[in-house]
Amino acid sequence: MSQKIQGPLGLIAGNGALPVQLAAAQVASGGDIFIVGLENEAEAGIEAYPHVWSPLGHLKAAADHLLGAGCTQMIILGGIQRPKLETLDFDAGGKWFVEQAMAGEQAGDDQLLKLIVAYFQSRGLLIQPAESVLSALTGRVGPQTSHPFAPYEDDMARAREIAKTIGAQDIGQSVVVAQRLVLGVEGPEGTDALLQRVAGLAPEFLGTPEAKSGVLAKFPKPQQDRRIDLPTLGKRTVELAVQAHLAGIVYEAGGALFDDFDAMVALAEAQGLFLVGLAPVADESQ
Repeated sequence: MSQKIQGPLGLIAGNGALPVQLAAAQVASGGDIFIVGLENEAEAGIEAYPHVWSPLGHLKAAADHLLGAGCTQMIILGGIQRPKLETLDFDAGGKWFVEQAMAGEQAGDDQLLKLIVAYFQSRGLLIQPAESVLSALTGRVGPQTSHPFAPYEDDMARAREIAKTIGAQDIGQSVVVAQRLVLGVEGPEGTDALLQRVAGLAPEFLGTPEAKSGVLAKFPKPQQDRRIDLPTLGKRTVELAVQAHLAGIVYEAGGALFDDFDAMVALAEAQGLFLVGLAPVADESQ
């Protein structure tokens, strides 16, 4: 990380493999970590490190745990199943979050996550980006597999355009385009469900195992705080793209997190999908 941390690095851990990988990387680099695992979300692997378990609606308790462990900086990482607010139990911090969310004009993921960041920062915890520890898992620029992608460049461009549009509206990060037709955009159900929905479309919209068609694009929202909620991809993404008979996947190099980048590349290669990392817009010459 860019500056020396006083005390252990705090981690709020949601679901998926990345929180455990971040903990391992932090310890391997000689640092300390303290994890607040979200109940019914985080993997049991966090128990190999100093940790507590905390209900999703207990923001105050989570901050208290981190501060009590001596944390001054923290990372929020991992997915969260969007809950029904009426089913959650809230402490004082959670109640503040709900009040602020209800008072806002929007309730998209980006706005809700910004409120969470604001709460922890109000408690004196500095939010760091996950890639400050997991820089090797942010995806390389350029084609990562040997499969041709030039025939799909129009779909790639169209998908990136739509992903930027829906991201700006805080709708989602992912879109599927085939023959310049938008087959689906990500909503609150997430990318996996988007791919499953696309796979269920009528056959005339899809490719075939022998003649794949279409592109999944997953990009950060233009306005999002990149310290949190970077797009995540993994082997499951490839498996679902194969089921939807897509030709490939495109992402922003340095703007996504992979639970195992090399394993995803190997699987995409084996399954006949192209995987391409595009440079951020500010770095492109066109």
